[in-house]
Amino acid sequence: MKNILFLFLALSLFSACKKEEQQDAMLNEVFDTSQATLLVQGTCVTNAHPTSGTVKVYLKNGSKYLVFSGFKTDAGPDLRVYFSRTTNNTDFIDLGALKSINGNFYYDVGSTINTTNYNHVLIWCEDASVLFGHAQLQ
Repeated sequence: MKNILFLFLALSLFSACKKEEQQDAMLNEVFDTSQATLLVQGTCVTNAHPTSGTVKVYLKNGSKYLVFSGFKTDAGPDLRVYFSRTTNNTDFIDLGALKSINGNFYYDVGSTINTTNYNHVLIWCEDASVLFGHAQLQ
């Protein structure tokens, strides 16, 4: 009975963030880099799900922007974007829902985020507490 319960729980957790049948359309939100200063950047790497692309943080007109380029990951329920100190979600700043699983897009993150301290960008499945992928900013 314990084995059946364990199998059921494992399958439930796996299916909560498995690749969904329906894929988001590719998003192509262009960030105008003119008069913007590149602060840090990183390459997305895979954790629990294939994740690729680049992320860059720009400063423009007193505000910081997190820009995703050539981004791709699996679909999942309640995918979030976090700035974090590590690849754990213990100390993070939630930027909100992931805009797309495929393409180019950006977030206006204001001026207060310190990318020296919060130097990881996480793609986090909130429903199952699973790290899909991340980028370390340098």
